[in-house]
Amino acid sequence: MVELSSQPSEGKPVDSPTTAAAAESPTAKAKLYVDTENLQNNAQVLIERAIESWPEQAPPLAQLNLYVQADQVQLWDMWAESRFPHLGVMVRGVQHFSEQPAKNSADIALAIDAIAEFMAGATHFVAVMSDDSDFIALYAKLKQLAEGSTPFLWVLTDRPGTRSATIRDYFPNDYIHVVRAPVMDSAASAPTPAPESSDDAEQPAEPFAAMAAAIIRELPVGSFRSTDCLPIIKEHWPNHRMASMEGTEFGKEFASKLWPLLKERGVKLVGTGPRRYEMTEAAKATK
Repeated sequence: MVELSSQPSEGKPVDSPTTAAAAESPTAKAKLYVDTENLQNNAQVLIERAIESWPEQAPPLAQLNLYVQADQVQLWDMWAESRFPHLGVMVRGVQHFSEQPAKNSADIALAIDAIAEFMAGATHFVAVMSDDSDFIALYAKLKQLAEGSTPFLWVLTDRPGTRSATIRDYFPNDYIHVVRAPVMDSAASAPTPAPESSDDAEQPAEPFAAMAAAIIRELPVGSFRSTDCLPIIKEHWPNHRMASMEGTEFGKEFASKLWPLLKERGVKLVGTGPRRYEMTEAAKATK
């Protein structure tokens, strides 16, 4: 994991963003910069989980900086201060200059603030929470400025289809902390409760879309068989009928219910006797 830089005593001048004395200080603190828009509807729950699961290898978290839509500053400020009274809280409203949803302005403001505070000695450890690959540039700048190990942590989520392939393929894992998204917090990923009847017509809506997303998220790139997906279903949907299937029975249900969804996301069929599939980079990159 990350070797940690530390914070010198308050009031002392800072000759450089990280120094040998700072690295040995037990008073090192981290700031967490959160792009709430990137986290979408699960932002509050994901932020809570990130703080609750803060890695021991990182300095203690002292400050939570939230970047939110400009008209929601007061709401987020009330929520954060009541939920995390032990942390300093800063909520910055970000003005949107475009109605295009594909890109938001928070990542630019966040990166500028992080670098400015690091250079000023206001923080000696930067943690960013977002699945946006644009923050690779922030990591690269901190690496250039810092002495020794880069004082950076990237808090990512395991939400289906949100993590950039660039992060997965190029960014060093030692600087990543993954927060598990709650399965029940999203209708798109919620498992189906155990059915009370064996009659399919009376069962709740099947979670096949969520199953397909979990398979894409958890299987590595490369060839796989339908039965390689069975452990994933057993882990997340233990009460679903597919979790109790084996062999040919599971393969038939997989081909009928899950394969069409996987095909739409970029998974390929590479063999028919027996059937084999290929998890592709294109499938991993789908949102």
